Amino acid sequence: MPRPPASVSLDDGGYVFAHDPASPVGLEPAMWLPEVSPATLILELAPSGFEAASSFDPRAFGPALVERTDADGRELVIVDGSGELHIRVQDDQATQRPAVLLPLDSMFELRIDVALRFARRLSGRRINFLPAALRLTSFQKRRLIQLLHAFDVHDAGGGPRDVAAEVLTSDHAQLPSVEWKDSHARRKANRLIHDSITLVERGYLKLLRGL
Repeated sequence: MPRPPASVSLDDGGYVFAHDPASPVGLEPAMWLPEVSPATLILELAPSGFEAASSFDPRAFGPALVERTDADGRELVIVDGSGELHIRVQDDQATQRPAVLLPLDSMFELRIDVALRFARRLSGRRINFLPAALRLTSFQKRRLIQLLHAFDVHDAGGGPRDVAAEVLTSDHAQLPSVEWKDSHARRKANRLIHDSITLVERGYLKLLRGL
């Protein structure tokens, strides 16, 4: 089992980062905890006496982008056109007689939707892994790219003018101070900076819940 990174967050209880911020970001998808992601299914071994409609063969769902095993079990990430389905297998026997664990939390309805889609895929039906609520639209993807770009500019010491020039590609970034102060580009750049900071500081978790 890989050792956790040494870096810790000073603003979030001193917990270790999921990914060492000093290391380059890899191409592998993030492994989300089931507690924060309704798109992460938890499979357990069905109790004795229950008839399993079908066993779970991950290969039938397609190639896994990531497959990891740790003290909590085995986790797979499988992708289709709708997004990533994360499956955490709590017991080695769960693939033979699978049961889905559905916590009664605020994301219960989304978890049910994902579980139903999983069951239908097990029965051979072609259906997207994720419901529409958990899929990013093209507009949302463009917006997220813009926000992350704005955050990078801000994090490197740039201000609203820099964001207006580099992210918004606005000619208003060159306006004299008096005109710049009341410009639409300045207001939009400030809003981008504010929203980008919110996104990076745990706001991204809302995306996992379709909010």
